[in-house]
Amino acid sequence: MIKKVYLFSFAMFFSCDVGDYQDCNSVINGGAYFDECGNCVGGRTGLTECTTDCNGTLGGTSFLNPCDICVEGNTGISLDSCTSLSYNGETYRTIIIGNQVWLGEDLRTKNFNNNLPIPDFDISEADSIGTKLVIPNSAIQTDQVFYSPLAALNNFIAPDGWRVPTKSDIESLLEQLGGDSIASGKLKETEYENWNFPNQFATNESGFSAKGTGYRASLGTLKNVGERYSFWSINTFDEGDTTNTLYWTLRLSYNSNYAILAPDSANIGHPIRLIKDNK
Repeated sequence: MIKKVYLFSFAMFFSCDVGDYQDCNSVINGGAYFDECGNCVGGRTGLTECTTDCNGTLGGTSFLNPCDICVEGNTGISLDSCTSLSYNGETYRTIIIGNQVWLGEDLRTKNFNNNLPIPDFDISEADSIGTKLVIPNSAIQTDQVFYSPLAALNNFIAPDGWRVPTKSDIESLLEQLGGDSIASGKLKETEYENWNFPNQFATNESGFSAKGTGYRASLGTLKNVGERYSFWSINTFDEGDTTNTLYWTLRLSYNSNYAILAPDSANIGHPIRLIKDNK
């Protein structure tokens, strides 16, 4: 007897309910969609939609740098571009170092930010009030100003959006320059006009342009001109010290590549460098 074998095939069919749809990523009822740049984004794609950059370009790559300037992309503006700062009749360069923005020059203001004059240096009050000592048309620069740290206290000396640096700010600066053992040369002017020979390792690659200003001693005389540069932080050496006798400074030398965080007395005068407050 001949047996007949019958093969049956079963086909499975899937159907969509009325109202179902397929997104641009071929997912039924998915959440993907085409953005303004024509890219399939969202849903299960893992992609985000393109946006308009700071230069107004859809899908562009321009962005705001730490100086709040729209750079890169199709702007034609370089990453490290900064604007100048005008304050109390003086104009200052500003520079980017890592994620920080600093003045590229020492502060030269003779007034607090409320326009009241900063008192002139007086030996009897050197460590009790905020003071300044102005050296007009000095060899270092026009109107080099040495401040007591109390002139910087509470940031009454800085314009809006800027402040006197903290010790932590200075530590971050040194870290971004490769550490304290090599940072000094990257902060110092390369010429010998404002530094004594040999001005070791000076490259000024940061643009900070530190000059060998020296410092104003407690009796009002200038010391170590051409040999040393220091600027104040706003922090006392001992945070529990209510007498405000010692403040942190950053110290650079003509014969070393070390940048040294060191305390100095409140009756000494040093320059001030401001940092942009990005908070």
